[in-house]
Amino acid sequence: MSKILLLLLLLLNIIVAGTAAAGEKSCDDLTGSKKEIALKLLNQIKSYDCCDESVFNCINKKNPCDVSIRLAKSICSKVAKGESEKKIINRIKYRAKSMNPLVKKTSIDLSSTPVAGDEKASVSVVVYACTRCPFCANLVPQIYKEVTNGERKGKVKLYFKPFPLKSHEFSKEGGLALIAANSQGKFWPFLLRLYSEFDFFSLDKLTKWATLEGMNKSDFAKKMSEPSTRNQLIASKKEGLANGVTSTPQLFINGKKYVGFLDMPELVDVLTEEYVRVH
Repeated sequence: MSKILLLLLLLLNIIVAGTAAAGEKSCDDLTGSKKEIALKLLNQIKSYDCCDESVFNCINKKNPCDVSIRLAKSICSKVAKGESEKKIINRIKYRAKSMNPLVKKTSIDLSSTPVAGDEKASVSVVVYACTRCPFCANLVPQIYKEVTNGERKGKVKLYFKPFPLKSHEFSKEGGLALIAANSQGKFWPFLLRLYSEFDFFSLDKLTKWATLEGMNKSDFAKKMSEPSTRNQLIASKKEGLANGVTSTPQLFINGKKYVGFLDMPELVDVLTEEYVRVH
């Protein structure tokens, strides 16, 4: 190994040591070829906020900003887990498209949209999701848990907009049921039950689950069949389409369409990034 590369690696240890979250590898934990790959990526990938240079150059400044340090931590953690260079580059690429402060914000009507978490939280996540989407059934409850009982409690709030997909059988009925549940103040308990019972779904169980969540059975059934409920669901779908939603789950973080990876560690990190940015 050349003396220059060795010097850079030693410098990398000093700069990024201690930036990893619990359970993640920091740059100073890397050895051998993985450390060289991390150094290569840190020099190749540009920071997209607060510093218009490579991540390595940005964290080497006297007062490195949060985004650059966060990106360095993310890159090294992904290298440690064995992700390919191409995937890591794509991660940062799509993260930049989502989190860059210059990204245009989308207008979303939240006037009657149910919210989970602290309503005064400075970071809002709006998710357009389908009740019969398996990816939604996995991700939405995790975000809900994070904003109501996790480290993002008090910092991030979650809004849900029904977006039924024709490719998912009974998605329309599921959406109508959500609106009916919301009319009785039981939106989130009912949604979480729908997702927890995802593999056991049937139309006849909607009313049963509503009753189990403390709703009036006849009022629930009546609300599901009302034209106004159908119109509300159609309006939610049309708004999503106007905002560029083509698949679910689709997130918007403080109005910015999120096109990054949807694994929870990545998502939690970008939510923390946004919280730091607005404070």
